[in-house]
Amino acid sequence: MALCVCLAASSGCSGSKSPVVATPAEKHRKNASKAPYAGTVNVPQRRAVRGDEMTPPIAQRAREILDEQRDVAFGTEVPFEVDGQSYIGRIEEHYHELGGPRRPWGRHRGVTVCHAG
Repeated sequence: MALCVCLAASSGCSGSKSPVVATPAEKHRKNASKAPYAGTVNVPQRRAVRGDEMTPPIAQRAREILDEQRDVAFGTEVPFEVDGQSYIGRIEEHYHELGGPRRPWGRHRGVTVCHAG
């Protein structure tokens, strides 16, 4: 489940391996299933908060991060804690299908929330 304020719970933040950085030619030669897209270059991948893990307090903190960090670059990570658990909010570009149920539509600034551990 993805909650967007914008908060994403699945893109750009899964697994535990470091992202693979390759030239465009190398990217075409590699099998996409072997090197998952990391969303942001040179940022370690983390497991995203998903489904029922996204509680109202986590969503509220992510909204606050988005509001407080309006001028920072994509890829900026903001660590935070909720109920004794550590999380990281990563500022990223998000996209929702035009006319779809999730808003805002199109490309927009968002926060992807991941487990810090």
